[in-house]
Amino acid sequence: MTANGEIDDIRDALVRVVAEWTRSDLQLKVAAKIDETLDAAETRALYLVGMNGGALGFGQLAERAALSNPTTSKLISRMSAQGLVDRVRSGRTVEVRLTDAGADTYARLVAAGQQMVDGALSGWAPDEITQFQAHLSRFVAALPRATLAAASPTTPEPIPPQQEES
Repeated sequence: MTANGEIDDIRDALVRVVAEWTRSDLQLKVAAKIDETLDAAETRALYLVGMNGGALGFGQLAERAALSNPTTSKLISRMSAQGLVDRVRSGRTVEVRLTDAGADTYARLVAAGQQMVDGALSGWAPDEITQFQAHLSRFVAALPRATLAAASPTTPEPIPPQQEES
C-alpha cells in the first residue's frame, strides 16, 4: 500500500474514532453507567467544561458544543438546577463553572471513558500500547501546527516531521 493510501486509512480511522466516541447514545450509556440522569448535551457540556479546568466562558461553551446561545442558556439552567454548574458573571462575560458535584460527576465520566479505552486495548501487547501512545502523542502535538496551516489562506508549507524522543 502506498503512503497516501495509508494516510487515507488513518483519516478514515480518525473519523470513525471521533464519530464513535461522540455518539449521543454512547454518551447516554456512559452517563447511565455512573447512575446519572444526564442527557447527551449535559454530558458533552460536562466534558467540555471539565477538560478546561472546570471553568469555561459561556460563549466558548456554546461554540465548542455547536449550540446556539439560547440553547446553551437553557442547557446551563438545567445543569445549574441539578447542582452541576454555576454561572459566574465577571463584568460583561459569564463563566460556567463546575460545582463540587459537577466536578465529581465529570471525574466519574472520565473514569468510565478510561474503562472504555482499557477495554479497547485489551489483548494488545505492552510494546504495542507503548508504540501507539508514542505515535498518538506525536500526532496530537502536531495538530495545532497542521490546523493553523490548513486554515491559512495561502498554500501551507509542508510540516517537517518531528524527531522521535529517545
